[in-house]
Amino acid sequence: MNAHPPAHLELHISGQNRPATDGARQEVHSPATGEVVGSVPRATSADLEAAVQAAHTAFQSWSALTSYEREKIIRRATAHVRTQADYLGRLMALEQGKPLAQSRSEIGGACDTLDYYAAEGVRVEGWTNPTEDRNYRSWVQYQPVGVCGLITPWNYPVSLLSWKLGPALAAGCTVVVKPTSVTPLSPLAFCAALTAGGLPAGVANAITGSGSVLGEALIQHRLVAKIAMTGSSDTGRRILGLAAAQLKKVSLELGGQCPAIVCADADLDLAARMIIYKGFRNCGQSCSSINRVYAHTSIHDALVERVRVLAEKMSIGDGLTDPQVDLGPMATADGVQTSLAHVHDAVSLGATLITGGAAPAGEAFARGHYFRPTVLTQCTPEMKVMRDETFGPVVGFQTFDTTESAIALANDTAYGLVAYVFTQDFNATVRLSEALEAGTVCVNHGAVNTNYGPYAGWKDSGYGLELSRRAVFEYLKPKHIKVALR
Repeated sequence: MNAHPPAHLELHISGQNRPATDGARQEVHSPATGEVVGSVPRATSADLEAAVQAAHTAFQSWSALTSYEREKIIRRATAHVRTQADYLGRLMALEQGKPLAQSRSEIGGACDTLDYYAAEGVRVEGWTNPTEDRNYRSWVQYQPVGVCGLITPWNYPVSLLSWKLGPALAAGCTVVVKPTSVTPLSPLAFCAALTAGGLPAGVANAITGSGSVLGEALIQHRLVAKIAMTGSSDTGRRILGLAAAQLKKVSLELGGQCPAIVCADADLDLAARMIIYKGFRNCGQSCSSINRVYAHTSIHDALVERVRVLAEKMSIGDGLTDPQVDLGPMATADGVQTSLAHVHDAVSLGATLITGGAAPAGEAFARGHYFRPTVLTQCTPEMKVMRDETFGPVVGFQTFDTTESAIALANDTAYGLVAYVFTQDFNATVRLSEALEAGTVCVNHGAVNTNYGPYAGWKDSGYGLELSRRAVFEYLKPKHIKVALR
């Protein structure tokens, strides 16, 4: 039996929590036990219209505030949300499966992101221009784009919302949030908590329901000026096509198939810890996960052994029962099936399974979407694990002999989100970092996402950027004002 009563949440529109117009609801299930842990409304087109209209109305007053005034309001709102971290974190752990300690941490990190952008809003600067005539005056200023539609994923349901919500609010935009149906509880409650903390009614609205119905309607709504989405590359292409008809601003954070190059001189203990951290954290359900490792022939076996030992020490279980467990279940049954398929494909093509490759044994894992951390060696480029985004706790290893071959292998992909390098040589650091086709390169660490650093996907991994102060400008439009004096 579920020890936690199900959470039955409502839509959040114009500062009010309300059911769907027709009363329809959808259940949310635990990936750890399969039990119902909550429900949310299945919004109708009328509900979507109400949310957009609420955001449109609120935009007039929110955008008229100074950035300093918005900063104070946002900071008060996030201060309130921080007091709700236990509640919001529990919702996330229930619906997504990640351990409670990591879920709580995600709420705090999301508040940090909103605070970061609230401070960046006051630093948006225009400029004046010298003119061709002494009677002309020319200056440039930035104004918010308007109502923004934010479409968010299930792997980091509140963190990845904050990457969009933070710069949008700081810029003076209002939003309609459409979270995925897999994890609607925590983002819905997060938006409501911001309003409870003082964010004006209608500034942050959230609706839940069918993505195919609500998502496309949100993208095509005439009052929605910008769309921001995190999801698959295929979904990103569809969104871009729909938005193109109205020439809307779009920013997309899409898929990855991230390589790690481990050079002969690398600190192997460090490299192994980072491969474990970025390969298996959140069960590999991250666009920036290390998916494939290219290890120099001379250190390959020693590195694999270190990774194996660490992988087999990782604790797996229900992250609510044990908040400090390393890995909870995967969020969906599809994720388990994809992980299995990629393992079977690799083994059938000659890879060696070092550890993992299946669900953990035992009654405690029978009803959940569990999968053990998995390491494969003797991988080759045609294997799915080295080519497609597994989005699961599976890491493939391949050897290399020269830096040039490692670069060629790492770049041989349609994706270009993040790449990792492990070396103690400065020349190799510079050469590899500049040659790798990725928007982010991490050298000797796994701290990919930082508020101050731009997160921009190259190739099929993105469109526009998130994070860094530059992300504010994704929610602003420039205006040139030229005046002739009399």
